[in-house]
Amino acid sequence: MRLTFLFLSCNIEPTTGPQTSIGTPPPDFYLKQNFPNPFTDTTTIEYGVPATGNVTITVYDPLQEPVRTIVSNSSHPAGVFRTKWDGGNKRGIQVPSGTYTIEMQGFILQTVVIRILAIKK
Repeated sequence: MRLTFLFLSCNIEPTTGPQTSIGTPPPDFYLKQNFPNPFTDTTTIEYGVPATGNVTITVYDPLQEPVRTIVSNSSHPAGVFRTKWDGGNKRGIQVPSGTYTIEMQGFILQTVVIRILAIKK
């Protein structure tokens, strides 16, 4: 038997890892370069949210097609957070080596983009 939970503040697609709070709210949205970069299995992403509101972080492939949404929360709390991406797409299949884009969108119509490199064995 499989149980499914629906939280109004979260998208149905699960994130790859929990968002861990590591600091107080910054003055602006930010998305730091992932580490390690390049990565083989898992990479950590640090980001800041100045106030509670909608936050979405999505990974795009080299053709700018969405690979996976790793954070989607309509009432994301303010603060500095870390999350992980396991290098998988929305079906859990590992992506091939290549350059990917991580895009963070906030509730004040601000978008932050970084590029990352996945090196698969």
